[in-house]
Amino acid sequence: MERVVIGKCDTYEAGKLKEFLHKGFEEINFNVDHSRILLKPNLLSGKPPEKAVNTHPEFIKALAEILLDYSCDVYIGDSPGYESTEKALKNSGIMDIVEGTGLKVSHFDKKIIKKWHGISPYKEFVFGEDPDYYDVVINLPKLKTHGMMGLTLGVKNTFGFIHSFDKAKWHLRAGRDRMLFASILIDIHSIVKPEVTILDGIIGMDGDGPSSGRAINFGVVAISRDALILDYCVEGLIGLPSPLPVSLKAKSKGLIKGYEIVAYGMPIVISGFQMPKTVDADWNLPVFAKNILRNMFVKKPKLDKGMCKGCGICIDVCPADALTFSEEVPLFDYKKCIRCYCCQEMCPEGAIRV
Repeated sequence: MERVVIGKCDTYEAGKLKEFLHKGFEEINFNVDHSRILLKPNLLSGKPPEKAVNTHPEFIKALAEILLDYSCDVYIGDSPGYESTEKALKNSGIMDIVEGTGLKVSHFDKKIIKKWHGISPYKEFVFGEDPDYYDVVINLPKLKTHGMMGLTLGVKNTFGFIHSFDKAKWHLRAGRDRMLFASILIDIHSIVKPEVTILDGIIGMDGDGPSSGRAINFGVVAISRDALILDYCVEGLIGLPSPLPVSLKAKSKGLIKGYEIVAYGMPIVISGFQMPKTVDADWNLPVFAKNILRNMFVKKPKLDKGMCKGCGICIDVCPADALTFSEEVPLFDYKKCIRCYCCQEMCPEGAIRV
């Protein structure tokens, strides 16, 4: 039976974090002696730690020091939305940890074909890094909301293995079908197959995440060998009335079975959590009903012209080509828009709202 270790930790102080991590590793029987390890944080963009956009640098530092004490060969990397890995690491403050601890950077700039027969209709994926090169992949998601999928946790975090702008192609293939996109995410996660997932929920984000929401101290850390179960349990902590698409799809395929929650010093609840405005609860409706409801009620991305600097990143990342420049600012074509909210997710100025 898989275990999910959930604990109260409201600070990034190294001593407390290391104590929790050691306890968590013991509970899930995780040993990493002399391994080549890849740390896969949530590195969406080069935002400072107080914005809660990325896995916190001090969170990474505490884990890295534990691994280095065991003589592990430790790498770190991700494929950010529009910056190079190195630039995002630097601007997020994580590069200071990399240089201070001697971690090695994986740039996620390769093109590696991974074949997989999973639960989605797709059998081939292009990765920016090969998880099979490492003895162990440690998945380090951030507790954040996500405009399209509700939350971005352990399973969604491994989507970062997809090569650069190929991410947009997967959004386009799934279109507005969130359950299809959930099956794609689960297949990608199954290929990566991280040995352990450690959730940074000390300072997380709710509201209109994953880049423009409210940074808030949830004081939560969670560890498990099974990210699907960890994500499902976190949804329970937040008090969602029904599972989100990834968990719903995983349950329907028998991928979430028996598990045990091991709690350290906290009530198993997060109160006052604000979900994104974009999330609906129509996962079990017939397709024709979903399409009617979404055309009528699903919120659109909208530009705040006063905040826009005309960088064009939203146009570059839009998988549906629903954005063009008009009078030096982006203009939406809502007939093409598939409501994936990549534009809102990647806007460095927070100028796109829903």
